[in-house]
Amino acid sequence: MILTGTFYLIADTERLWIGVNPETVSLDANNVQAAPLQVRFWAGEGSNKVAMSAYLTFRVESVVGSSVTKLFEDKPVSKVSSYDYTIPSDQYATANRISIYAYEDAARTKEIDSKQVNIVAANPTPFPRSDDWNVENVYKNGEYLKQDNVLYMWTSRVPGNTEISPKEWIEAHQESGLWTPFPYNRLIVAEIALLNFALIGSAVFQDEYMISQQGVDASGNPTNDFRKFGTEEFTPNLLLNFATGLFEGNNVKVNGGIFKNIQSPNGSFEIDEEGNIQIIGELSTSMNGTRIEISPKTNSIKMFNQDNNEVGRISFMTEEWMGITNYYPRVFLRRFSGNNMVDEIQTTGSSINGYSVVGSNYLEYNLGPFGLIFSENGKETKRYSNK
Repeated sequence: MILTGTFYLIADTERLWIGVNPETVSLDANNVQAAPLQVRFWAGEGSNKVAMSAYLTFRVESVVGSSVTKLFEDKPVSKVSSYDYTIPSDQYATANRISIYAYEDAARTKEIDSKQVNIVAANPTPFPRSDDWNVENVYKNGEYLKQDNVLYMWTSRVPGNTEISPKEWIEAHQESGLWTPFPYNRLIVAEIALLNFALIGSAVFQDEYMISQQGVDASGNPTNDFRKFGTEEFTPNLLLNFATGLFEGNNVKVNGGIFKNIQSPNGSFEIDEEGNIQIIGELSTSMNGTRIEISPKTNSIKMFNQDNNEVGRISFMTEEWMGITNYYPRVFLRRFSGNNMVDEIQTTGSSINGYSVVGSNYLEYNLGPFGLIFSENGKETKRYSNK
């Protein structure tokens, strides 16, 4: 039997596609992009994926319902294999989508692939402006002011202002979105309680925190920009954490009350519920000059004279005996002439040792359980037995 016929082999075409990173463009409330959008053109998949070139059309758009407004477009003359883009922070405040098209030909008639990337912007932090509206002012996203019992908030990601007052602007440009009104009598008692931050007087509420509206920046200068709370650029004058009970204040006055488990910020001392005090850091009666220092690190008490010479010490001496370490108290007292030590006495639990410098002679004595011994320049001169 003879079979006759025509067979056709159809090869799958290689996939040509657009890759983007990240998949979504993220902006902060002030139109600052978190990372550049990277566009790459690829042929094939998996281990066979290779870079390719294409004619690119790149658009930044504002999409409202079915209406699309082109804010920016770029069409490189030559083929490209990659394209990186960052939205200018001072432009395209309403941008919410990026459209990308790849073509085989410069005339853009043979499309290879297309890709759309959403733009997501963070919500602003509401911030009150204490000054009245002025055409010369510049407002940031989330800043608001009160006029005629209405709060007007600047709701553009790009800082700016309008040439007429917020009320007049809204009446003339209802769809612009630059100013958003909030009727004061419809808010929840507080001026802006419906938003991320609630401001009542000079108290600001965010999540589990209540902080003061005033504070200091990283250099210690006064500031009221509480939008930077959580960074070193804003440390509030007062902080309450309702979740943990933490309380911090830079000028705290207490007239009474009971405090438990107190410790210093750097852990230099602690007071437990029983009233026991544990000192971890150095304690000194003065920064310099005559003073007494208590050192938990060396378990000692030291005395210094006006020349910073150590004139007294109470400390421990150690003794290793049959595998046991014993600690004994020891006391030093010294006398100086200028910076020269001329007298010293050392007292332990069982003996007293002392010396004096008289002219060029070094006089020493030792009093212990076996008697009293005198020496001069290292040689014994007299001994008194205990018997």
